[in-house]
Amino acid sequence: MLNLSIPVRIVNFVSNFLSSRSIYIDSQNSLLPPRIVWKGLPQGSVLSPLLYSIYTYDLELSVNSFCNILQYADDIAIYISLDNLLAACSRLNISMSYLQDWLTDHGLSLSVPKSSVVIFSRHRQVPEINILYNNEPIPIRENVKLLGVILDSKLAFSHHINYVSKKCEKNINILRALSGVWWGSHPFSQKILYNALIRSHLDYGCFVLEPCNKSSLKILDRIQSKSLRIIIGAMKSSPINALQVECVDPPLYLRRQYLSDRYFFKIYQLSSHPLISKLHLLLEYISSKHYWTHKESPCLTNSLVTLLHLPYPVSQFKSCPIFDIPYDAIIFQPNIHLDLGIEKDCPIANSKVSRVIDNLWKGWLIIYTDASKKSDESCTGAAVWIPRFKIILNFKCPSISSTFTGEATAIHEALIYIEAHNLNKSVILTDSKSCLLAILSNQFQSKYKIPLILKIKHTLYRCHLKGIQVSLAWIPGHSGIKGNETADLMAKNASRNGLPCNLTYSSDIVLLAKKKLNNNWNTLWKATQNIKGKHYAAIQCAILPKPWFFKFNKANKHSTSTICRLRIGHACTPVHLAKLRIRDSSLCECGLDEGTSDHIFFNCPKLSCSLYDYLPPDIPRPINFDSLLTYTNTPYVYILCDFINTNGIKV
Repeated sequence: MLNLSIPVRIVNFVSNFLSSRSIYIDSQNSLLPPRIVWKGLPQGSVLSPLLYSIYTYDLELSVNSFCNILQYADDIAIYISLDNLLAACSRLNISMSYLQDWLTDHGLSLSVPKSSVVIFSRHRQVPEINILYNNEPIPIRENVKLLGVILDSKLAFSHHINYVSKKCEKNINILRALSGVWWGSHPFSQKILYNALIRSHLDYGCFVLEPCNKSSLKILDRIQSKSLRIIIGAMKSSPINALQVECVDPPLYLRRQYLSDRYFFKIYQLSSHPLISKLHLLLEYISSKHYWTHKESPCLTNSLVTLLHLPYPVSQFKSCPIFDIPYDAIIFQPNIHLDLGIEKDCPIANSKVSRVIDNLWKGWLIIYTDASKKSDESCTGAAVWIPRFKIILNFKCPSISSTFTGEATAIHEALIYIEAHNLNKSVILTDSKSCLLAILSNQFQSKYKIPLILKIKHTLYRCHLKGIQVSLAWIPGHSGIKGNETADLMAKNASRNGLPCNLTYSSDIVLLAKKKLNNNWNTLWKATQNIKGKHYAAIQCAILPKPWFFKFNKANKHSTSTICRLRIGHACTPVHLAKLRIRDSSLCECGLDEGTSDHIFFNCPKLSCSLYDYLPPDIPRPINFDSLLTYTNTPYVYILCDFINTNGIKV
């Protein structure tokens, strides 16, 4: 396989869309007179990206007959994959000739020194090639940096991992400067800094690295473990799997797969996305050629396999779902009431709702909608209840669907019923404020273009055009409102007996990535805790959603590091230091007993008072120190921190 990557830098951007004259002030040297730019835009102008995209819209057409082209702003990669190296060079040279003609016609130029040619091949000996631009040879290199990722000729990614490692090491020094073992910023702040300064570099483009050089990936693992030790002040002997669970930071190979799943699940709703077809071809090649039998499969192919094994089809669109509905429907603002003056758990909520209906919607058709999901494995039920006509609409969504999807399905089906039967002056009462806020939100700025929300907006707009008045309002759930309680019972029944809705949406599948990560990590933790981290496994059986010290960010670094060390089981107690052969004896400095954590906190005569005197009476006695460390999600942690600070315990 041969790929040639030629990043192109536009050194003289020209735009025919501007006025014939514009003034550009050279900010680098204020002593120079203003330069007159006859065409173009000053660097950093907000119009530059838009005008550049318009100006170079046909650049791809000039070379795609001979080669493939990738373009991101002014960086261009031209590549081709052929078995014959000479044929590949010939086609690339023809493409460069056509590219030169296009650039000349448009008043642009190519920076040859900043461009490069890379041959991607598994052959050890690769013959020399000559790629020309304007009779000037383009430099041939062993690697190239494209969009922040260094691609080497063997795709081992060793250069990229070393590059990431150097960037992370500099930022690790920031963590070191901000705190030590017994002083400095709290682990809560350190963990946030780690996520921003170090893990962001580890995450960028990480799921395209595998399969690659395993020894290089271990460099990234060491960066993670080093950072986690600094965050909580752990000893170097601390087991890595316990460090990861204590800081709730999964192993990097699981995180790479998680990021791959999350990315691919988002783009899968676009059936025209070029990555989907390429991954299908790659998966077929792996299956037919039995390739990568001695290596791990690529993360993206694993993500594709996960989707292919889903029991339900995934909703897909040829383009972004927002383009499938009219613009007027997107900007239409329906009549939605988010505050009817009824608080949650109000004892007279039912009578208040009746009064509000009489004041605002007297004579209107009242419709209640609700959704229910009992467990992660059960289906999501959606129900529509129309008390006046005694009509029930029940729908059973796939188990992967969220409650939000169920609520949106119920609202959409209620609107379809209203439109089909021309039910003027109807009001839909729902206990899902998130759905109503999503309907009101600006869909152009929304993070997820949820198809169901777009369908609801389109249906509301159609009703508006037909003169059908429809209002939506939020009511608190589980507050004794009769219509809502009835709809809730019907939704629970719909999860078993409702009309099947087998279509799943990308917004729900993205949640599957996090669930898959948690399951794989818990399985790994249970499998490795018998080898390393036995002491910690007895204290922390399951992985928490967030580190325990996030709740106690008012405690100082000294006490937090002490508790973390004692939880992991690697602390500077006499017993542990003797085990590491740092001390000759495991006796406590008092000389009365072995220096275990129980002795240090409960029985050592050097203490101003025993920990028993600090503990509240509701903690059952007798108690050992290890069982006390399981109370890290309770306010008892502050009592333990206060005892550590009072007695100056440093272990």
